[in-house]
Amino acid sequence: MTEDAEVRLFEVVKNQDVIMHNLSAEMSVKTSLYLVFSAFSFSASIQVINFAKDIAMPCAKTAIVSCGISAAMSLLGGVFLLIAAMIRRYNTFPSHKMAEWIVSLRQFRETYPKQATSRDPATEVLNALVKTAEHNKTENEAKADWIERGAYCLFASVPFLAVGGALALLAFFSRPF
Repeated sequence: MTEDAEVRLFEVVKNQDVIMHNLSAEMSVKTSLYLVFSAFSFSASIQVINFAKDIAMPCAKTAIVSCGISAAMSLLGGVFLLIAAMIRRYNTFPSHKMAEWIVSLRQFRETYPKQATSRDPATEVLNALVKTAEHNKTENEAKADWIERGAYCLFASVPFLAVGGALALLAFFSRPF
């Protein structure tokens, strides 16, 4: 491989790793926002249940069931999002270790100039960069899967909360005085 191609390949792989770290930061922000929404949805569901529990109307009971489903889905979504937030096994390029290895390889080649070495420093550094970027991509995919599960639960909880809230208001305003 030509030196120009190696330099370009290093830059591409290095940029991929930077993208993986930036993507991780973006997903952490999304996770935090979803967790806030999960807490809001859960709290609102519990408030509607508390509001409707003393109203003796059939639609109040339906409101309680609907908001109970919403609370359960919000809680499940929150658990999924907490699992996503716990994924923090990102790698960084071992630059210090690689620099030490390259120096020791140079010293070896200076001491034993006729001794062939099968390891090329540029190839080894590139391989380490590729492994780091691939590992971080795998971590991001795992985090994204948990975020997606949590988001589906949260989005599914909203209609149940809306229906429960509407039924609770209907029960409140149509109750006999």
